[in-house]
Amino acid sequence: MTVELTVAPGKSSGQGFGSATGQYLDLFIKYDTRTLTGYGLRIVRTSKYGDAVDFILMRYEKGQSVELTEPVSSDVFRTPCRIRLQYRDNRLTAQVTTGAPSRKPRPGVRPEVRLETVVEPNRFTGTGLINTGSTGAGSTWLCRLEIAWE
Repeated sequence: MTVELTVAPGKSSGQGFGSATGQYLDLFIKYDTRTLTGYGLRIVRTSKYGDAVDFILMRYEKGQSVELTEPVSSDVFRTPCRIRLQYRDNRLTAQVTTGAPSRKPRPGVRPEVRLETVVEPNRFTGTGLINTGSTGAGSTWLCRLEIAWE
């Protein structure tokens, strides 16, 4: 199963959300909307950087979330931001890139994101997203969503 999402964050510096209070966007894959169980990618604004967000692969069990990978900080959450989340052969992978102009490299902030972990199989085929971010200038526009089952 593959979920591809293109977004246009209102914030242009890479911080994505209106405030550094833990606002986040979760993109779900292999997810059951009745039991709130499955996997996903969390994009969260923290106070670590004023122009970057963290990316974390997640597991959800009855609405409770558990981090599966260490957070990766990146300034890739700029328009257009392309997110590819895939489950194949018990592996959960995420790749996040941007079409925005490149920035000067700096320690701790990656120009793109690649995450991977082994997960337990499940029979779920759902997807979705939740965005706890701001409205107005801090909002994120959803431009394109494509879902494929193989």
